[in-house]
Amino acid sequence: MAEDFVLVGNLDDIAENESKAFDITGRSILVCNTKDGIFAVENRCSHQLHTLEGGKIRSCYIFCPLHGQRFNLKNGMPIGKLTDKPVQTYPVKAEAGKIYISPYPLGAEQD
Repeated sequence: MAEDFVLVGNLDDIAENESKAFDITGRSILVCNTKDGIFAVENRCSHQLHTLEGGKIRSCYIFCPLHGQRFNLKNGMPIGKLTDKPVQTYPVKAEAGKIYISPYPLGAEQD
């Protein structure tokens, strides 16, 4: 089944090394604009469920603003000792200056 993408905003609204959360079908999904590309992850640290929005972004990693847990934005994998549980990642694309997010996490089955 083809992925459905939802228009969430303009690429110009998120500066490089910044992030912005969007509500997509009841989920808070964080769009991160990095020098390595644009990524979308669930806006919740798997360590203590704190929001990731506002966390520092370096390369393709985001740091939880609460305890500094680092996550790879490409695959959601944690790096560090606080958790071994990844955060969900979502397909995201930028076309003609617009940002689109799929509401289906990468690797999830679609009906």
